[in-house]
Amino acid sequence: MQEAHSTDSGKTGETRATAAAGSSAALTNMVEATALKREWPSGFTLGPIDFVAKAGETIAVFGKNGAGKSTFFQLLSGSIDRTDGDLKILGTKMNPDASSLRRRVGYLPQESTLPEWTTADEILTYAAKLLELPNPDEIVEQQLKRWDAVNWRHRPICKSSHGMQRRIGLAVSMIHDPDVLILDEPFNALDIVNGRTLQQAIKDRSVRGKITLISIHTPLLAAEICPRAILIEGGQVFELTTWPSLSLTDRAKLIETRFFGVGH
Repeated sequence: MQEAHSTDSGKTGETRATAAAGSSAALTNMVEATALKREWPSGFTLGPIDFVAKAGETIAVFGKNGAGKSTFFQLLSGSIDRTDGDLKILGTKMNPDASSLRRRVGYLPQESTLPEWTTADEILTYAAKLLELPNPDEIVEQQLKRWDAVNWRHRPICKSSHGMQRRIGLAVSMIHDPDVLILDEPFNALDIVNGRTLQQAIKDRSVRGKITLISIHTPLLAAEICPRAILIEGGQVFELTTWPSLSLTDRAKLIETRFFGVGH
């Protein structure tokens, strides 16, 4: 990590996650990347990156379009392999065979990857059973209610609005109450009500010692829900800011000031 400057509706899947959360909360560094690097055939390289996220942190991830935010998230979630470096999640090295570890991570991609002709009910039921969650039917019902999707549960994804698809994606990524949650532009297409639902879910996770990383483009929103902000620029990660006691407006201004102070 480089420094530019110094500086209740979410109880789905928690029965199974409680024991895991207790052990993970004891870890100071729940996410730890060392010289993490990914090279693409196009010539774009992300890294090498040093990055640490501690228990209970909610971190806003800023960056221009194409800066590498999605690549960063894919690496952390185990969706793609690294070219070099080390990555530990909950104290365990992430590798292609770490399927049990990936089950403790939730990931919402920037673009929907949901099967188009399946329904919300089918997708959530499949996810709950794949993750071997207890009482899958009950958990699915909780998620549908949480994201105001009960009346659309049997509608194919391809016939659902963009906002509804986003809400189902959020439900899938959070159904198992993961210790590490990675959200790539999650507020896109959400209405005010569901945006507030997501904000509250993120805040609840922090209280319970869980990590959330959020790709975001709005400084004021980031200032409201994220006590820490980082910037991806030129394939590197820069610490933007943390704030012990600043007003919401001053937090947003600080993010903007430091954003434009790095590489601009």
